[in-house]
Amino acid sequence: MRSVLVVGGGAAGCELAWGLARHGVATTLLTTSLDTLYALPADSWPSRPPAATLWSEVAPEARDAAGLQRAGPLRRAAKRELERLADLRVVQSNAIALARGDAGEVVGVRTWEGPPVRAGLTVLAVGSFLGARLTLGPAVEIAGRLSEMAYDDLRDDLRDAGLRLRRHTVTLGGEGVAPPYAVEHDVVDEDELEPLRVAGRVVVGAGRARRWSGLWFVGACTGDVGIEAAAAAGRDLAAHLATATA
Repeated sequence: MRSVLVVGGGAAGCELAWGLARHGVATTLLTTSLDTLYALPADSWPSRPPAATLWSEVAPEARDAAGLQRAGPLRRAAKRELERLADLRVVQSNAIALARGDAGEVVGVRTWEGPPVRAGLTVLAVGSFLGARLTLGPAVEIAGRLSEMAYDDLRDDLRDAGLRLRRHTVTLGGEGVAPPYAVEHDVVDEDELEPLRVAGRVVVGAGRARRWSGLWFVGACTGDVGIEAAAAAGRDLAAHLATATA
């Protein structure tokens, strides 16, 4: 059975890693911070978790009296459930570049800390953190979410390798988001992805790299994908890859 490396600990990455490990696939989840696993866009978020997901399992303990999902309880519950899985290793590290084999296939990532992390398949679930610039009033920061720094190294490596990227902006405001802010970041161009299809339907937010074997993308780094759709894409990709890696 091939191992899988998931880069990014947001909704898509956590759901993918959780689903794979529950299917008995040896999985590594690489995240820049263990404290921000499964982060919501705001402290309170009016959402309905997709069915058959890690989020739906822990949602009752993250729900407040108003029926909103609370970010802190969700993060803690998700981290607890992920760390319980025997086939999942959760690692805090910063991916700076893809690692490639002799034939140019993707075999993992290189990290800022030094040691590469290798796997049979690599999935980038890096959300809004490719070349991220956050605007809050007159201030512009290198961040993918409020108070979360972004690093351009992986984006630069993908771009230098010839992967076509395009800029995308997501604006967050309204209920639960104070103050409102916007994040401009790179997403993978549609022509670079072969979409995931399940039972004849295209899964929004999941696709395989057309030109590089061993590489998938999932979640907001593929386009305009909200947190609920990212979670569902991670769930669906896990089911697909669990079969493909058997």
